[in-house]
Amino acid sequence: MIDITEEPNLISFAGNPVIYEACSDNYLISLGSPAHFELVVSSIDITVGHSFHLQFAGKTLIFQSAGFTGFDGFLFEVAYIGQTFNDFANNIYQCFLANYDIQKYFNVTLDPTGASQRNIKLQAKESGADCSIVLSNNGVSGVGQGVNTPGIDDIYTDYFSILCLIRDTLNNPIGEDLKPSDFIGCAKFDISDYLRSKFSAWEITRFEFPELAGNVRVHGWDYLLKYRVSFAESIAGNVRGLQSDGWKYALAGGLNHELLTSLNEKYLEYFSIPANKSKFLSWLPTTKYSRSGVMEKLFFLFQDNPTGIQYRLVVVITFTDGSHKIVNATQQLTYPVFSVMEFKVGFDHLDLVNAQYGKTVQSWEVYLMDSNDDLLSEVRVFNNDTRVFENEKVFFYRNSFSAYDTFRFLGKSELNLEYERQIGTTIREEKYTFFNAPSIQFSAKETEICKANSGWISLQEKNCLRELLLSTESYEQIGKELFQIVVKSAKITPFLKDGEYLYNLEIEYERSYQNSFFSVHVPESSANAIILPKPLTWDNIEVSFDDMEITFDQIEY
Repeated sequence: MIDITEEPNLISFAGNPVIYEACSDNYLISLGSPAHFELVVSSIDITVGHSFHLQFAGKTLIFQSAGFTGFDGFLFEVAYIGQTFNDFANNIYQCFLANYDIQKYFNVTLDPTGASQRNIKLQAKESGADCSIVLSNNGVSGVGQGVNTPGIDDIYTDYFSILCLIRDTLNNPIGEDLKPSDFIGCAKFDISDYLRSKFSAWEITRFEFPELAGNVRVHGWDYLLKYRVSFAESIAGNVRGLQSDGWKYALAGGLNHELLTSLNEKYLEYFSIPANKSKFLSWLPTTKYSRSGVMEKLFFLFQDNPTGIQYRLVVVITFTDGSHKIVNATQQLTYPVFSVMEFKVGFDHLDLVNAQYGKTVQSWEVYLMDSNDDLLSEVRVFNNDTRVFENEKVFFYRNSFSAYDTFRFLGKSELNLEYERQIGTTIREEKYTFFNAPSIQFSAKETEICKANSGWISLQEKNCLRELLLSTESYEQIGKELFQIVVKSAKITPFLKDGEYLYNLEIEYERSYQNSFFSVHVPESSANAIILPKPLTWDNIEVSFDDMEITFDQIEY
């Protein structure tokens, strides 16, 4: 029957190896046995040049008596006057110990001294008929064959393989593989290719855009795929019953080689580490600068929830005068198990321009709490950057968790336009006119090639921006709109200041489309308008110092 001997963690990254191993005891019809041979020595031979042959493993070894052996491996000492068969047996034994082929294939032992004979035993190290020994051309006195048990080969099932079937929650197949078992009946399967191909079939945007009302969106298998793997024995194309493991989950992302290797060496999985369970799906520093008009999103992986824990998104707003305001950006809700949730936490998402009339936001903190006011997540801090930068560019890109991050480039930027034209010539056998010139331009395409500069950033920020360079899905945010880009090259310049290195990252990118026509487009700003207090009307009610309600037309001056 099938036995699943290795399986991945409950939550794996589809971008990293996802290994299963399945074994079966039906790959073998009968188990072979090793050969056993005894050479019996009952008297002595004092003549030089006598020999015997041993045949095994397709070889014939000739062992010969000699006066001087010289560690030849094929020569054994003759018996001298006064020696017994016990001494002579030891001479042959020492020869066997010096022989390469004997030592390669057999374990050699010498029986204790005997009264009438002494045996040298050769036990094959592995099972199989190949190590069966045949004694022939024996011309040595006092040497004969004792017990000789031939080796028996393992008999395997013909055309035996192990089938691996991966299915989703709707029982639809994600992938299938068939591998022959190894010599112990096992086969290993890396199913990451099948999981990645399933994720690549997702064509809808993996984040909310255009953005709707509300600060949270629940994602399905576009981020976290629920799957199960089954195995079966396949004999000459006939598949036996499936043996399945439990449900598992694959996240559409991956870890780099160094971190993955370190976790594997410690038998750890990234999301089983308590500290990682509370992290948002981002490698960016927990404190960053942002402003109105910039789209900020945080993605969080919720795992199992056996006790029905509730969550809410909490925002702590700090104003420039030092005062604070706490806002619950979502209701108290029970989070769905094994899901990725997208939280919109930008300045305009949270409408911070209207957080409190007359006050300016200095920063805002975002985190998740349960109904007991215990933290469910790490704290992310956004400092409100009110400075004006002439060359600011905002990039939104898919990170290694398959979630999305935002980063602002504040340094000098450039825009270059390149044109590709297709021109042809037409031969006209007619008089020239204003409209029949022979050269014709069939098409003209314009490509925007841009340069953006990060400004001086820290080492941690520089390292995190490697994700932007590795990302296969990147956008430039302009106002309320996103335009997909392709990063072509990057250059990093270090700068030492006050004993600490700062870094400048310059990227060159182009739009992932070409224009064949010209028009002027100014994207609409994403910044929320300031909501002013309602003006006083005739219907407004004011309260006097003595708490008497008076209407506007009762006010006396």
